Formats: sequence, C-alpha cells, structure tokens
Amino acid sequence: MAELIFHDPTGRRQRMVRLSGGLVLAFAALMVAAFFATLAFAPRLPGLTLKDPRVLQALHQETAHRLKGRQAWTKIPHPRVPGTGGAARPLAVGFYVSWDEDSRTSLRDNINQLDVVSPQWMAISGSGGELEITSDPEARAIIASAKKPPSILPGVYNAKDGTFNGPAADALILNPAARNRLVQNLAQQAQKRGYAGYVFDLENLSPAASAAYPSLIAQARAALKPLGREVWVTAPFADEDGPVKALQAAADAVVLMAYDQHWGGGQPGPAAGEEWFEHELEQRMSELDPARTVMALGAYGYDWTLPKGKDAGASTAVTFTEATQAAYDSGAQPVMDDTELNPHFGYRDDSGRQHTVWFLDASTLFNQIKVADGFRPMGYALWRMGGEDQLVWKVLPHSYGQVSPQGLDLLKPGQEVDFDGQGEILHVQATPKPGHRTLEFDPDTGLISGETYDALPTSYVIQRYGFHPGWVALTFDDGPDGRWTPKILDILKEKHAPATFFVIGKNMQRFPDLVQREVREGHDVGGHTWTHPDIAYIPAAQTVVELTATQRLFETITGRSQRLFRPPFFGDAEPSTPREVSRVELAQQQGYMTVGLRIDPDDWKKPTPQYIIDTTIARLQDTVRPGQVVLLHDSGGDRSRTVQALPALIDQIRAHGYQLVTIAQLAGMTQEQAMPPTTRSSIELMLDRLGFGFFHDVEMLLSWLFISAIALGVARLLFLAPLALWHRWRMAKRTPADLDPATGPLVSVLIPCFNEEKVIVASARRILASHWDRLEVLVLDDGSSDRTSEVVREAFADEPRVRLMTFENGGKALALNRGMKEVKGEVIVALDADTLFPPDTIPKLARWFADPRVGAVAGNALVGNRNNLITRWQALEYVTAQNLERRALAALGAVTVVPGAVGAWRTSALEALGGYPADTLAEDQDLTLGAQRAGWRVEFDPDARAYTEAPETVAGLLKQRFRWSFGTLQCIWKHRAGLFDLKHPVLGFVALPQIWMFQIFLTAIAPLVDLAIIWSLVTSLYSWAFHWQEWSPDDLIRPLSYWAAFIFLDLSAGALGMAMERRAPWADVAWMPVQRFGYRQLMYSVVVRSIDAALNGARVGWGKLERRATAAVENVN
Repeated sequence: MAELIFHDPTGRRQRMVRLSGGLVLAFAALMVAAFFATLAFAPRLPGLTLKDPRVLQALHQETAHRLKGRQAWTKIPHPRVPGTGGAARPLAVGFYVSWDEDSRTSLRDNINQLDVVSPQWMAISGSGGELEITSDPEARAIIASAKKPPSILPGVYNAKDGTFNGPAADALILNPAARNRLVQNLAQQAQKRGYAGYVFDLENLSPAASAAYPSLIAQARAALKPLGREVWVTAPFADEDGPVKALQAAADAVVLMAYDQHWGGGQPGPAAGEEWFEHELEQRMSELDPARTVMALGAYGYDWTLPKGKDAGASTAVTFTEATQAAYDSGAQPVMDDTELNPHFGYRDDSGRQHTVWFLDASTLFNQIKVADGFRPMGYALWRMGGEDQLVWKVLPHSYGQVSPQGLDLLKPGQEVDFDGQGEILHVQATPKPGHRTLEFDPDTGLISGETYDALPTSYVIQRYGFHPGWVALTFDDGPDGRWTPKILDILKEKHAPATFFVIGKNMQRFPDLVQREVREGHDVGGHTWTHPDIAYIPAAQTVVELTATQRLFETITGRSQRLFRPPFFGDAEPSTPREVSRVELAQQQGYMTVGLRIDPDDWKKPTPQYIIDTTIARLQDTVRPGQVVLLHDSGGDRSRTVQALPALIDQIRAHGYQLVTIAQLAGMTQEQAMPPTTRSSIELMLDRLGFGFFHDVEMLLSWLFISAIALGVARLLFLAPLALWHRWRMAKRTPADLDPATGPLVSVLIPCFNEEKVIVASARRILASHWDRLEVLVLDDGSSDRTSEVVREAFADEPRVRLMTFENGGKALALNRGMKEVKGEVIVALDADTLFPPDTIPKLARWFADPRVGAVAGNALVGNRNNLITRWQALEYVTAQNLERRALAALGAVTVVPGAVGAWRTSALEALGGYPADTLAEDQDLTLGAQRAGWRVEFDPDARAYTEAPETVAGLLKQRFRWSFGTLQCIWKHRAGLFDLKHPVLGFVALPQIWMFQIFLTAIAPLVDLAIIWSLVTSLYSWAFHWQEWSPDDLIRPLSYWAAFIFLDLSAGALGMAMERRAPWADVAWMPVQRFGYRQLMYSVVVRSIDAALNGARVGWGKLERRATAAVENVN
C-alpha cells in the first residue's frame, strides 16, 4: 500500500518540528521576558529644582474667629411619632451632578449604598416645554455596575449656569400647551432611557405660578403613573406660605430641602442649625405624611467674606474638603457651636479680609437623622454628592432608629485638590493625610453636642510653576502621525517656531523617524503614555508600564530620556480629583515633570481654522485665568484644520507681542535638561530594540495579513465572477448534444462503500433509474462490518446490471482500483454511497465523451439533506463557493477537482494515469490534477447534479472538512512541480496558485479580518463610553470600510453563485451573512490543523462519517 503524502512513520520529522518550534518559542519567550523585565523597573530620573518667584504666599495663620456667642443650646424634646410606612429602613437617595468630577467619584465609591440616584440630567429649555438633556455615559455605566442598580429619578430643573430662571418657569406652568409638551417629553424620555421617574425642582416662581405648580405635578403624575414611574417634587423646608401640602398631594413624594437656614446672599450663620432644623421638622411633619416625605440634608457650607470699610461682604459655597482645607491653610480650628450644633471657624486672607465659615459634616447629618427617624420619613437624600464629608456614608444608609456615630471621629483625607502659584507645570507639594475630631454627646438625647477638629484632614496640594508673562508654548498631543506630523513640522520649520510634542508610545513605534526629526529640529518631546488611557482609572502598575514603555522606546529611538509628561484626558492644568493627582504624583516620583494646559481651542472637534486662531488669542488675553500653554493635536483623527490654522496662528501670536517658547524654557530648563542623554547600557538598549522590534513586526504582520485577506477576497471575486459568467455563456453555446441512451457508450458506475447499509440501496436504485440504457453498477464493499453486502444482495438479487464485490478493507482508492479492473464500460462514473443521482445526471456526464480530448467531467454536487442549520449552511456553501469556483476554472479549462460525489472518467484516461492514487486522502482532486498535467481536458457540467448527504453536526462537518483540507494540501504538494509549469500554463499559473492563495492562505488568515474589526469595535466603544468628549470615529472608519468592502464582495460572490444555480436554496439566503462568517472560523481551524498535521508527519485516516440516510432528491426544489 502506498505511503500517504506527508506521513513520516519514523516520527523524526515530528520530533524535529517540535524541537524547532520549541526553540523558536523559547527564544521568543526569553526575549519577550527580558524585554518586559526592563519595563518592570521604572526609570529613576534625577530630581528637578524649579524656581518660580510668582508662587502665592501661604495664608496667614489666625486664631479661629467665633461669631458672637449665643445662649446655651435649648433642648427641644424629640418627637416619638409612630411611622406610617411599612419599610424597615428609609431610602438612601443621592443628588448627583455631572459637572463635578468629585460628584462622579462619590457616585462610583458609594453606588452600592444608594436606593435612588437623582442626577442633574434634565433642564427645562425656555418656556415651551422642551428639555435640555445632559449625556453622561460614564455615570450611566457606574449606576449599571452596582450590585443592585438604584432607581434613576433625574431632577427636572429650571436652572442654567447655576441660576434658576423663574420667569421662564412661570410662563411654562401657566401655559397649558407648554405643560402638555413638557409632560409628553418627560414620558417619552422615561420610556426611552429607563428612568423610574423624576424629581421636579422649579424655583424662584411667582405667586401665580407657585399656586399652579401642584397642578403641573399632578398632570405629570397622571401621565407617568400608568407607565410605572413616580413623580417627586422638592419644597423649601421653612417656607410656611408655600404649597407644600398641595405638592405632596399631587406627587408620589415631596423632598424637603432641609438646609440654607443661612445662605450665600444673607448674613453669616449655620446652614442648618439644630434648633432651626427641629423646629421646622415638627412643623412640616404635622402637615405632611412622613411615608411620602424625603428629607434632603445638606453636605456643604458657606465661606463669608465680612465687610471691610467700603468693601461689601461676599460669600462662596464650599464643599466639606474646601472648608477644612481653608482651616488647615490658615491654622484655624473648626469647632461645633454649642447652640446651633454646626461646626464653624474664622480666618483672615492674604489681603487682611476676615472670613467666617459655617459648614455641615457627618456629625450634623447624624444629629438630623437621629431626630428625624422618630417620624420615619420615606427616605434621606444627600445634597449633594461630591461635596460631602465622606463619613456621611457611615450614617446615611441605616435602619430606623439604628443610626450610629461609630467611626465618625476618624476623618478621611480630603477628596479635592488645592492649588498654589501660577503656571501650567505641576508639582505635587503635599499629599492627603487623615484627620481626627473629638466628639461629645448629650446624655439625654444622644446627639453630638460638641465637636473639635483636633487634626484636620488634608488633600492634595499642587504647586504651579512656569508662569512667564509674554511667553507662549505650542504643544501637540497624540502623535506622531505619518500624515499630519510632517506637515506641522514643515510649518514650524518655515516659521522658525519651537514647539513641544507629547507623543504616544504606540505611534512612536510606527513613526520613529518623525520622533528623530522632532528632536533634530530643536523641539521638546515628552511622553503621553503608550496607549492613551485615562490613567486616573487604570491600576498604578499599568500606569508605570505605560510610562516606562514610552520612555524605553524613546531612548532606543533618540538616545535621550524624556522628562516631560502630559497625562491623557486631564483636560487642563488642574487635575481635579485625587485619582488624577495620584497619577501625577506617581509620574513625579519617577522623575517626570507633569505639564498641563490652560488654552484649549478644541481642535479635536474639527472647528474652523479661524475658530482655532480666535479662541487661542482670546484665551491668551484672559487675565482672570491666565494661560501660556496651547493644546493642539497632530494625530488621533483628521487634523487638516489644525494644519490650516497653524501658520496664521503663529503669526497672530507673534503679532500680539508674544514669544513662542518650549515647555523646557517655561520651566527654566535647557533642551538638554528636558531630554538628557540616556544612562542605559548598550545591552539594555539592544534588548529594548529587539523587544520593540518584535512587537512592531508582529503588529505590522497582522496589519499586512489584514490587508492581504481583504485584497485576496477582492481578487477572488474579480477572478471568479467574470470567468463564471463567461462559463455560463459558453455553456449555452457549446454544450454537446445529448447522446442516444441506447447506443451511447457503456457507463460503468463504481460505488465504493464501507459500512453503508443505510444508504447503499437507495444510491444504487437511483443509478438504475437513470435515463441511460447502457450501464453497469459495481458496488465495492471495502470490508464493511455491518450488513452492507447483505442488503445489496437482497435488494438486487434479480438485477443483472448490479454486481457486488467484497474485499478486505484497504481504503477507498484501493477499492476503486479493484473495481476498475472489472469494468467493461468506456466511461467510469464514481460516486459516494450516500449520493443520489437524478435520472438525467449520467446522460449529461456521458455526452461530453464524444470529444476524444475529454478525460473527465465534473458534475454539480448539491446538499440533499437540508434538515437543520448545519446542513442548510453547507447547501449555501456548495452553491456559493464550490460550484462558483468550479465554473470559473472550467472557463479556463483548469478544473482542479472532479468530485467523488459526482464525476465521470474516460476509462482509458484512468488506466493511463494508473488508476486512483492511494497516497492522498483527496484522490478525486489528485487524479484531476494528474489528468490535467497529462494533457487531458476536464470539463464541468452544472446540469449534471447529484445530491449528497452532508454532515449534520459540527463535529461531523469538522471531520469531513479536515480530511478535505489535508487532502488538498497533499495534492498541491504532490503536484508542486506543476506550479508555474510552462507546459501547462493555465494549470501552473492559475489553477494551482489559486488553490494556494484562496483555499489555503486566504482561509487561514480570513478570520483575522473579523478579529481586527471586533477589536476595533471594542476599543472604539470603550473610548466612546469613557472618553466620549474626545472620541473620534476616524480610527474605526477605515477598518470598517475595508471590512464592509470585504463582506460586500464576499456576499456578492455568493449571490452570483446562487443566481447561476437553478436549484439554489433561496429559502436559506437570509443565512448567508452568518454562514459566511461562521464558515471562516471553521475553515480556519481545519486549515491550521491540516498544516500542523502535515508538518508533523502524522498519519491521517479517512475519518468515517455516520450515515443517517436523510438525503433525498425530492427534498431539494
């Protein structure tokens, strides 16, 4: 028996392949490990000493100023009113605002403690009932990530830019048409966005509008209640003349705003004194249903600047952190007023103005909840998240009567950031530290009656440097880019303008020559991380790797180190959250100098060039918030407008008297200090070059394969479609005439079988029913262990045209060759035992042999058991891929496969070729290629149909296709001498190369197209979800365009194949997009397995498939 192609019975090749592969993998792993080892050790650059005489002086210390003392706190009896609600605990509600990053941080940290979130996402636009909606995908993602996501009841406000527009709200409330429009819009948005309802907060209303306000609330509730939504409404805590009772009657719940006893526009005093709170609480609860009342408690304060001489007083709302930071800076010690039970302190600022600060903290919240719990209100709401003492979260979620002060004495570090000095170069001067307060309790009431801040918590303090009036630094982020960076460098060179580039590591890897040019032409180059993540929300270790990888690559490219660093997504010169500042501190610890910015013309939004120029000049002239560093971009999307604006921008900056400098010059450094020579050894640099080179080559290889897959897909269609159409036209012109069935050549039909008792009889009977008189059928039983021979004898005992031959099992090729020795016909038709012939198939195959040059004819195999999804997909594939390809090759006279399911051979040709080859698993393809090389013509008749039983399971399909794929590899390897053979140019230059390109290479790499697109979608969606302000679709559009073209052409080829087949399965055409995608993955797996088996010399057997006898000619219409 012939040895199979690729089989190595000694196993030596397998050992060599494994050894070679192991060595290559080991070397690659060692190189990658060595490379990553260098990344694990972050560089430690020498420290910098920055001097800036314009830094603000520290605030003067002063003993805490106390307001005039009051009488001792009057102990008001606390109510003990039984609640009407059935809940064991009140709802925990948080008011969230999108404009404050600290609010988002608080939401993220405390989301699992909330029952309801009321975000500031809805503003009434004008008086016509339209809504201005704030998009906040990051907050939506935080809420969705909760273990039990809280209900979302957005606030409906008549405020814009911090001011309540009373007249517009009046006009809305008093206009029935506008009210209807507003209610309709709210109902639509609730259904569209999944809101659980709304919290109305319309303020500064006229008496007439205030009287009509409850009717608007009732109207909204009537519209939203059938949708399962609720309507809440806010009301002032101490407004005795307001319609609070009517509002509660109209709404599902009223939210009492229990704060602003003293407010920014009035005299200094507590924001919610205990005496005031308890008095108003009793009054409100005597009028309202506590079970439908939410208590909104304050978490902020006011800093009043007291009048001095002719200067009037002023006030500023402050968060808890801002209040304690002011106390820390001034040396003041906040204490709790023994009457109001609110903490306060006083200080003097640098100009000598006296300040008084009252604020609310966790202690005041504890007291308020302890008193209010006696009424069992529906819930407690915090106004607002982001401004609070973090310890309020130990108090807010609780069961009625179970609020505890435990842990309120240990203060967490501040959540805000304090700045000193001027400039856009940042240095972390102080880090957060915890604080401590001593609490005293009233023995009768259990309230906190005394509070002293012994040690104040501190937050980050950032020193700003680099302020130099008259100097301007142009900076470009996100590059380099092969299209835009050269143009920007050309302009800068022409204008003799210095600049600073903050480069992304992965872009440096693609364009190292541009980085070298930036340095060579005198510009500063700083780091912008490797992949441009928001480093505030990635682990510190990843941040270190991002910085180190960028640094290492810059060193290998330029021989210099980077000292300048700009974090992505910070947006300006003032990182606003501890998360952001912690990463600045991390970079600072490694020796980097962080560079911010104050002038951002938003060129990434693609404004007009003139807008970029005008905005930059206007912000340069801003004396309130002076800036010198301009942010532009040289990558990350279409930067044509930046390029267009740059020449005039440079001219305008200079025309206004400014001097262009680099960041190093702003910092008082030389370029040599900003980019000092690397101190790394040559061995370390060599390892880095190898590591970066390896990953760059892999990236380029994947990119090349992606483009190659698309190009080959296009080439395949352009190759197949015209030829297939030509073949169809030619078939209509030159199909040979039908032969007389009585006088035509004798046809010998060979049916090799092994354990085919379920299907053999049906197959043979279909042959006997052919419209061809002169035929014989030889059933070749290749050692079956079932009743194959018995059922043949029983079925055809009286049929002289059927002969049964049985032998020991030797394989399909041997069985066919044994049968070939016994045939009497001039034409041999070989088919698989599961295949069914229509009556006209043999006549159509036989007619071609009137031409003595024809050695073989391929028929048209179709799926005959389209009874599940797997077989329906195969039916599509047979028509859209296999037969389309066969038509195209037939047009060139280069058919590469006469399928074993339906094909006819001239007996003399078979004998001349030595019969069926036994050294490949694809003996039909092997024999066809041999016939072509021997000079025989091979034709294809699409009307000679046969219906085969396709595998009905994925496992069966994979087994069959692995055999086909491995057999194809064997054949093209066996006939490799025919590749580019001038004796047979069509075979050598078209047929064989197209097998290598389309059936092997394209099949192996096609899934990379899908993977690349999926990866592009994932990364783009991530950027859109978390960085939507700077998200650009440009990076996604190009691969999507390529992929769309690839899919369109692939489906077009399939549609063409369907159109050419009269019996095409049009009922399943809707499955074609999914089928093509799924098949790419399946075929990839079998091709890879085939290549692996060929390399290793493994013995691959036939892989017998289970027959189910489900094929039928009648099943296919």
